[in-house]
Amino acid sequence: MPDSYGPADYPTISRRERKKRDTRRRILEAAMQLMADTPYDQVRIEDICVAADVANATFFLHFSNKSALVLAFNEEVAGKIVEQLALIEAQAAERLKKLLQIYLAEWGTHSHLMRQIVLEFLSQPASGASFNEVSPGLLGVVASIIRDGQKSEEFSNRITPETAGLALVAAWNAIAISWAKTGDTSHASEAHRQTLDVFLEGLLARK
Repeated sequence: MPDSYGPADYPTISRRERKKRDTRRRILEAAMQLMADTPYDQVRIEDICVAADVANATFFLHFSNKSALVLAFNEEVAGKIVEQLALIEAQAAERLKKLLQIYLAEWGTHSHLMRQIVLEFLSQPASGASFNEVSPGLLGVVASIIRDGQKSEEFSNRITPETAGLALVAAWNAIAISWAKTGDTSHASEAHRQTLDVFLEGLLARK
């Protein structure tokens, strides 16, 4: 089992920070539930706050607007990936493939909603740059797997884990944007897998 998913990577957090995370998660879950039953445009921030039992001001402490929920969703997905990968004992390349499988499954579960959120996000001023400030959680997991692969000499050390992880996740973000515009889920899923294949060919150590 790789060291990257051990307890040391998740130090004890303060009660205040734990409460903050719980509130953020509650807001996100309330928003996702509302948007699953009601068209995205018809869900108001006030509705989300009522469902989450928080004040409007609390919402804006955690999210700048509704479209910012896409980044929070990515962070939630990253948390699920960490939990599931901790149960898997496999080489780094296989763990990256499993990571992508979990990522696509989570987005697929909420595909209609996530497409609306991404399109709304992209319609905001300067949102493109923000969208490409990739999910820190997802980036951290990818970089951690790459680091493990380099330590075991499965992957080459030519590229730093952080740079390699950023390149891969940014490419996936670009595919997500294209998918949101076209709605072609099948093509997007295949593009994600092909991108990982190309990426792994570049990372693998040369024998």
